[in-house]
Amino acid sequence: MFKRILLPLDGSELAEITLPYGEELARRLGSELVLLHVRGQEEFGHIHQVYLDRLAESVASNTGSGTKKLKITTKVESGEPQESICRIVDENSVDLIIMTAVSSSGLKIGKMIGSVTDHVCRTVPIPVMLIRPQPQKGKQVKKKEQLINLILIPLDGSKLSKLALPVGEELASKLKVSTVLFRMANMVRLYQDDAEAGAFIDYATLNENEKKRVDTEMAALEKEMKKKHIDVSHLVTTGYDAAEDILEASKKTGADLMVMSTHGRSGLGRFAFGSVAEKILRHGEIPLLLVNARAG
Repeated sequence: MFKRILLPLDGSELAEITLPYGEELARRLGSELVLLHVRGQEEFGHIHQVYLDRLAESVASNTGSGTKKLKITTKVESGEPQESICRIVDENSVDLIIMTAVSSSGLKIGKMIGSVTDHVCRTVPIPVMLIRPQPQKGKQVKKKEQLINLILIPLDGSKLSKLALPVGEELASKLKVSTVLFRMANMVRLYQDDAEAGAFIDYATLNENEKKRVDTEMAALEKEMKKKHIDVSHLVTTGYDAAEDILEASKKTGADLMVMSTHGRSGLGRFAFGSVAEKILRHGEIPLLLVNARAG
C-alpha cells in the first residue's frame, strides 16, 4: 500500500502546499513520488517540465544527507486535468493522490483545484488526501517536527465508515503514530409534538444506554487494533451534530490527519456520513484522507 504517491500540480502556490505532505509520506513510507502537471493542448511542454524538475530538486534536497534518497518521477501531460489524473492512476499503479482541498474562504485557485478535485474523489478507486490552505497570516501555528503525528478516524457504526480502518491502520503502523477512533452516540431528541409522550419516557436513560452501547463497540474495535500493535484509543461523545463533534474531536485530540470513507458516487457531498463529511471538508483545519468504497 502507498508504493506510489501522485501529486497533481497546476503551477499555483496553492497546489504546492501538498509538497511537504508528499515528501514526508514518501520518505517515511518508502514511496515513489510522482509530480504531475497537465498543460493545455496549445501550450509547449518544455517550460512545464522545467517547472516540475525544479520542484523535484527542491523536494529531494529537503530530505537531507542522512536519509534515503527519494525516488521522484515527473510527468507533463496535455489535455483535461481530471482525465489525465485518472489515466495516470490506472497506467502507473498509483496508490494515493494528494491534492489541495477546495477552499471555502474565496481563495483564487488554479484550474486543477475545485471541480477537478471533486471529479477525482468520486472517480478513482484509491484514497485521496485533501490538504487545506495554510492558516491566515497572523495566526499562530505550532511547528512540529513531523506533519503527521496522530490520526483521527471518525466512524458512524456503518460498514461503509469502517472501510477507512484498514487505511488508517496501515498509516498508523508504518508511520508509527497514534490513532484515535471517534464516534458520536446520537441523542434522542424530544420534539414539541412529543412533549406529552415525553412525560412517560426516560430520555436521559435512553441516551446513557446508547452511549454505553457505542462505547462497547468502539472498545472492541480498539482491542482489535491493539492486537496489531497499533497505539490506539477511542473517544465517544453524545450529541445531535456529528460534524460539529468530529471537528471538536480533531481539536481536542490534536489530530494531524483525519481518515474517512466515501461512497465515490456523486462528488464530495456523498460520504459515509452524507453532508457530515462535506461540512468537515469545508470547516476542518487538518488534512482529510478519503477512502473510496470501491478501493476495497
